[in-house]
Amino acid sequence: MPQLSYSIVHDPGPDAPVLILGNALGTTRELWAGVAYRMADDYRIVTFDLPGHDPASHTADDLETQLADLTLADIASGVTAIADAIDADTFLYAGLSISGGVAMQLALDHPDRLTAVAALCAAPKFGDAESWDERIAIVRADGTRSLIPDTADRWFAAGFLDEDNPAGPMVCEMLANVPDAGYIACCQALSRFDLTDRISDISIPILFVAGAQDIGNPPESMRALAEQVDAGEATVIPDAAHIVVAEHPDLVCDALTAFFSRTENRS
Repeated sequence: MPQLSYSIVHDPGPDAPVLILGNALGTTRELWAGVAYRMADDYRIVTFDLPGHDPASHTADDLETQLADLTLADIASGVTAIADAIDADTFLYAGLSISGGVAMQLALDHPDRLTAVAALCAAPKFGDAESWDERIAIVRADGTRSLIPDTADRWFAAGFLDEDNPAGPMVCEMLANVPDAGYIACCQALSRFDLTDRISDISIPILFVAGAQDIGNPPESMRALAEQVDAGEATVIPDAAHIVVAEHPDLVCDALTAFFSRTENRS
């Protein structure tokens, strides 16, 4: 199990519920800054880096070999280890993209630890092995920076990068600076990930959040996932594509806060 690098970014007090936030592939924990700031008064907020994505990974020896067998179940276990380290018996979790897959894995593997989870712009299976092999080959040849032009088109809604908003360039720079080996390891983990036949087994409240313009995880797919879960819900962030937490942190904050409040009222 990888040891995940994390930070407690907001702590309003010991009575506040713990909320752990997970990032998209090729980004770092700062991705959630806008959402975390808006939720800071009500939650003890923890952010973490995916395996091989933290600053220490830049100097790690043979990182790809260390992470060769990485799975999303490993990352989910790493998240529960964070909760253990901060003495949180139960917690809330929200994850974007690959970390949305981790949200589903957490709900299945550790339901007793979670009050509720949110999976943003995610799927129970991300593409196929061939597409991941192709992306890995590109990164081996030219590095993660070479992915920016095509990735930015998928990550952001039309026109977002033309706005005077520092979030877009910041996220692209994250991708450029992530260690190639860490990115590759997470691609390999995604190529092995498949919870398609297990979604209906999720027993805790889960919110599926879609970006209205997300090509890979469109709103209709997210709604279909929610319909498979007894305590499943779905919502759509307008004028957003894949990296909804950077495009509209205010709307994501509203969606998460409303959902988590509803789950607290049920318990």
